[in-house]
Amino acid sequence: MTTKTKGLMLALSAYLLWGLLSLYWKQLSAVGAYDIFAYRMLWTVITMLLYMLITRQTQKYRSQLKELYRVKTTLWRMVLASVFITLNWIAYIWAVTHHQATEASLGYYVMPLVSIVLSVLFLKESLTGATRLALLLAAVGVAILIYQTGSLPAITLILAFSFALYGLIKKGISLSSDVAMLFESGMILPLSVLYLLFGSTTSLSQLSLRETVLVILSGVVTAIPLLLFSEGIKRAPLNQVGFIQYINPTIQLLIAVFYFGESISSGELYGFICIWLGVLVFIVGQIMLIKKRHML
Repeated sequence: MTTKTKGLMLALSAYLLWGLLSLYWKQLSAVGAYDIFAYRMLWTVITMLLYMLITRQTQKYRSQLKELYRVKTTLWRMVLASVFITLNWIAYIWAVTHHQATEASLGYYVMPLVSIVLSVLFLKESLTGATRLALLLAAVGVAILIYQTGSLPAITLILAFSFALYGLIKKGISLSSDVAMLFESGMILPLSVLYLLFGSTTSLSQLSLRETVLVILSGVVTAIPLLLFSEGIKRAPLNQVGFIQYINPTIQLLIAVFYFGESISSGELYGFICIWLGVLVFIVGQIMLIKKRHML
């Protein structure tokens, strides 16, 4: 397995898990979105610290964080990445818990287009003919969705741009994914703790046993897909990682329609069909490219 293929597989695993996360957050609908986020940050930090201790990697964490603080450019990139991923997490939890899962899925349909444009503009990545055609089909599909809905919801734009910019910023950062995860969640932890102490309307004692368990496990469900994504983005071109991301919102959309009971119009369905055709073209193009390389 080549480095790029491994990266795409890691990213694919992350997107599959992210697609299913709406089911998880929906179980916490009775808890405020900001409370969920604050608890999520707290338990993510605790999860990563436990992981560090269990795997006996304290020295690695210490040395990498020390090097991070020494290289100011990388440090500020990581701070900015923390801001964008925080914005993305808050917006997504708010959308799912406020019956806007469809708008959230649309945001993740728009995101790959933003990600691919950023990869071409800033990373000078090239696109294959199949990727160009796939991108065109996806862009047409997104345009149809925007036309049918009459506007592009703010939550859609926030989700699309925050995660695309997060991926761009993380590209090329050599910091190991677990250390980066601890740093990013740790950056937001002080604000989360202050909110839980002075702004939260829900304490852990007010939650049911099931809700308490879900809140505690939120650190694990946050860390695993983000670690997979971070490792994938290091190994594969950003434009390709961005495109297979369409798997995530497709799963979210199916869950929103068939499980949450949200509806889509026939016109919106045409837009999704264009996007799915684009994904199919991209997959076929990648398979043909792999076969061609094996023949050389």
